[in-house]
Amino acid sequence: MDSVNVLLFLAVSAFTVKVSLQGVQQHRLYNDLMSNYNPLVRPVGNDSQSLTVHFGLTLRQIMDVDEKNQVLTTNIWLQLYWDDFYLRWNPSDYPGVTNVRFPDNLIWKPDILLYNSADERFDATFHTNILVNSSGTCSYLPPGKSY
Repeated sequence: MDSVNVLLFLAVSAFTVKVSLQGVQQHRLYNDLMSNYNPLVRPVGNDSQSLTVHFGLTLRQIMDVDEKNQVLTTNIWLQLYWDDFYLRWNPSDYPGVTNVRFPDNLIWKPDILLYNSADERFDATFHTNILVNSSGTCSYLPPGKSY
């Protein structure tokens, strides 16, 4: 019975160490990426390069259909993807870290905003984290309500 307890303790300890090491690596990566980053600078390696933003829209829910006034109220998610030249890293330098989440006000994001909402209570500037992987691909999925 003692050997089972020891094995269980070692298994849990090994898992805990791996999780905590990833946290340390992710913290180091975050600091390294943000040390000279400016969210106002277009994220390309050469200023003559264009930056492609892939745009999509997902209909999540039809909330209301007002036939008389011809108004369709929907719940949607925007899908924005682009490559940020300055947010790339070598995964072997940061073991276990495959992606990092950034608050949307800390890194560059395209000036695309759903602003045709007729509902004054809906905040179209709702802050959503941006997921960045090691190749610099950014995924930004802000919610929206459209009329």
